[in-house]
Amino acid sequence: MKRISLILLSIFALGQMTSYAQTEIKTVSGVYVGGHIRRERPKTITNLRSSGFTYALLFNVHVDPDGTLKTDGETICKDGKYVFNETQPHYQQDIKDLKTKPTSIQRIEIVIGGWGNDSYDNIKNLINSKGTGSTTMLYKNFKALKEAVPEIDAVNNDDEHCYDVETGAKFHIMMYNLGYQTTLAPYTYKSYWQSLCTKIRASKPKAVDRIMVQCYDGGAANVNQVGSWTFTGVAERHAGLMYYSNDWSVDKNLEQFQKWKDDGVASGGFVWVYNSEEWDLNAWASGMNRVYKAVEVSDEDAMIEVFSGMNYKGYSVKLPVGTFTKADLAVYGLKANDMESVKILKPGVTARLYKTENNTGLGSLTKADRKTLSSSNNMINSITVTYEDPDAITAPESEQPSDEVTVYTLDGKLLGNGKAALGKARRGEAVIMKSGDKSLKIRTK
Repeated sequence: MKRISLILLSIFALGQMTSYAQTEIKTVSGVYVGGHIRRERPKTITNLRSSGFTYALLFNVHVDPDGTLKTDGETICKDGKYVFNETQPHYQQDIKDLKTKPTSIQRIEIVIGGWGNDSYDNIKNLINSKGTGSTTMLYKNFKALKEAVPEIDAVNNDDEHCYDVETGAKFHIMMYNLGYQTTLAPYTYKSYWQSLCTKIRASKPKAVDRIMVQCYDGGAANVNQVGSWTFTGVAERHAGLMYYSNDWSVDKNLEQFQKWKDDGVASGGFVWVYNSEEWDLNAWASGMNRVYKAVEVSDEDAMIEVFSGMNYKGYSVKLPVGTFTKADLAVYGLKANDMESVKILKPGVTARLYKTENNTGLGSLTKADRKTLSSSNNMINSITVTYEDPDAITAPESEQPSDEVTVYTLDGKLLGNGKAALGKARRGEAVIMKSGDKSLKIRTK
């Protein structure tokens, strides 16, 4: 085995150079969430975190005539103060938990609007009479909400009644200044939405970052017209379905998402609405993530390939080195309990397969291809993938790195600095050692 000095100056001058990257998760699968999220907490929070959906839209926030913010009749913000904790003491922590690992949720939006909702009429009147300055109640209440629940990234505009371009644009410009992105959820009146988007972007070019075309209820005709919803400067367009809108199975709905993807008219999708436990969030989300590639794994990084069927049949998902919870696997596109065979793609790779959701307890170990997993092993909910690189350098025990060297696992987890960090690595594990802009891959002895 090749050996090399780990003296700081020579390790990076002589060693094998390498790099590693953090996994990018694209927010391609969304779900509207109703008041069920509060009524049935904490179960709903747990379910969403492990669902695989990469963004959640909280339905909804109502704006009263005086600028008070409410939901389901309960007051969220009033007179510039967040008061929702008086009736919903867990809400702030619950929303924070939605984005706390292990979770699939990467982005959270609040929804304003919907059928029968007069929020935008009230917003229009408030802006025409008071404006959008920092002294207005509209500004103060949304500022209070952002400060109380900073995990909210955006406001989803579902205006289905007012359709006023001038005040709509002013509202979203105000929201952008407060730290909220904007997504638009049209189903009809295309000229209005295009004008609104253009006017917002004329002032804040990055404010509108996604168009979400409703293809259900009043927007059912949009199923075959998604590509006609074009908005200058906004490349990201998602198309949405309703999980209980017809007799379609999950697979048939996924076929529609796949058609939109193949036709090049949608880069993501969303579902209306999580308001009960009657449907399988994980099945929808993992399938949508496969279609729209929430995570893409290169052939170089791929270590194992898991299949939903025996003998390497069915759909498949490739995984790099890492620890994958149920939420992680759903983001990669693997449905819970849906693994029947596995391929090891490189020498030195080991996969540990767990029935638990968070890689705990005893797991079935495999270093070779398995065409069929036994009935006791195919209920897989989490996976750990490790790799002992045959080309990695073995570190001599007599020469250890200085405290100026930072040590990471291959999937980017920080172990610490110097000799103490190497002690945290498993025997034979390949790690990355960095100093400044130089890096070296070694295998611990």
